[in-house]
Amino acid sequence: MNPELRRALDEGMRRVPGMDAATRLLAVRLETVRALLARRLAENPLPVPDAVTPSEIPSVAELGPGDRVLAELDQDGFAFAVHPADVAFFNRRSQKMPRLRYRLHVVLRGGYVCVRKRFVGQPQNAPLQAHLFALLGLFFYNEAAALFRLRDLPSIPRIRDLSLATRTLYLDYVRGRTLQHQVAERGEKVLDIDLAPLGQLFDPERDRREIEAFASGGGAAHRGRIEEIVRAMNARGVAPLDVKLGNVLIGEKTGALYWIDFERAALEGTPRYRDRLDEHHDLVNRWFGLALSGDGGA
Repeated sequence: MNPELRRALDEGMRRVPGMDAATRLLAVRLETVRALLARRLAENPLPVPDAVTPSEIPSVAELGPGDRVLAELDQDGFAFAVHPADVAFFNRRSQKMPRLRYRLHVVLRGGYVCVRKRFVGQPQNAPLQAHLFALLGLFFYNEAAALFRLRDLPSIPRIRDLSLATRTLYLDYVRGRTLQHQVAERGEKVLDIDLAPLGQLFDPERDRREIEAFASGGGAAHRGRIEEIVRAMNARGVAPLDVKLGNVLIGEKTGALYWIDFERAALEGTPRYRDRLDEHHDLVNRWFGLALSGDGGA
């Protein structure tokens, strides 16, 4: 096909409502299925250093290491134990903030302590298109494909299992606190549980205040490690677009940083990747003061 005609056709297809997302869905679904057919889940890489092991869970001594739910993760990423024996291990605050979408639990699964992420449910005020593509599995397949690409990185919790039927992912549970939690510990009101009563959950100034609080509270100390993580992800064709303090976790055992949440990541090989990579770099610069360009310098 004539290159100019091909570019014109591509541009025309982009203008069709939902076509970009539909094409991405096909690409990430195919990539995920290929990973499963290649038995990538059978590789069983070692957990990241801060991953919790079954022997650390108090109730395992009583109930054993069989598959079960251990705790629920709320909107702010805090855990709430199911078994009374595990309360001291998991619970770090008394009040639970209900999640706006999806359901996250800490579970025992096949001998690992995992986060179980079920891609079910969207906020009622979400656009119809978001509901549709969530139903079709776009965000589930996108995160699965990203996690398979990043499975060998020390800064990304390993994917351990998934269910196509229930749109569920299982990945290593890393115990720690997010950069957002760290800011909140200094008294800044940045958590959803603090902002909801003030009517500021969706305040357009919220991100700016959080970025300023992070920068003024020593955020620069994390900049070098965050840059390493971003460059490593970009080198594998992954560019997270949900860039925020709540998606960077500080491991409790080692203090290492981990990047979590890839449902909205741009993946190389999908439509408009270069444009979305630039958007990713703009977000990384805004949140962490890192000036990256092109492929992230990888």
